[in-house]
Amino acid sequence: MELKTILRKIIKEKGLTVVAVSRASKVPVQTLHGWLQGSDPKNIRQLKSVADFLGVDLDYLCFGIRPKSEADKIERFEDEINAGIFEVVLRRVKR
Repeated sequence: MELKTILRKIIKEKGLTVVAVSRASKVPVQTLHGWLQGSDPKNIRQLKSVADFLGVDLDYLCFGIRPKSEADKIERFEDEINAGIFEVVLRRVKR
């Protein structure tokens, strides 16, 4: 798990303190210090609370996995989408 490394990095990047994160996320300071020292989290709700406060995805906070956005998905198929000329015709049909 990369929690301690990523948590430390995000706290530093945002210019926060462990106490500020603790107050905002309602996770005890001792718990956060434990995570920063490498202990495994015992409560997923606490992790989610910290991730929400920091504005990151839970998978990123714990494992360093960035969520795939819709833009990334479209970019993967952009060549196929733009491979030809398409015509879309809309017409009213009777019921």
